Amino acid sequence: MLMRNSLFVLLSLVMAAGAASAEEASVDLAGIGGRTCAYWLSSRDHRQEGTVWIYGFWSGLNYVAASSQQDQSKASDATMIAAVEAACKGKPSRILATAAWSAYIDSSGK
Repeated sequence: MLMRNSLFVLLSLVMAAGAASAEEASVDLAGIGGRTCAYWLSSRDHRQEGTVWIYGFWSGLNYVAASSQQDQSKASDATMIAAVEAACKGKPSRILATAAWSAYIDSSGK
């Protein structure tokens, strides 16, 4: 119960700070999620690596949402990647995690 309440508080704080980004906060990111959108989109290999990273990141966000009884994103794999790509193309210098976070927030509960 304590763990679920902690996750609820964590997700609530993160969602309340929706405008905050990885560039604005110190977030220790693993893998390609800490690289720019331009890097992710720069080659087929980077694109594949980033896509796998996005699936894991998105799944993790859904896991936290579910465990704290928040709405989860119901986006399909294709919709998820298209949403992150659109966020990235709008600002290629963005960190991939920031673009994925924005796309997730926009799709949560849909």
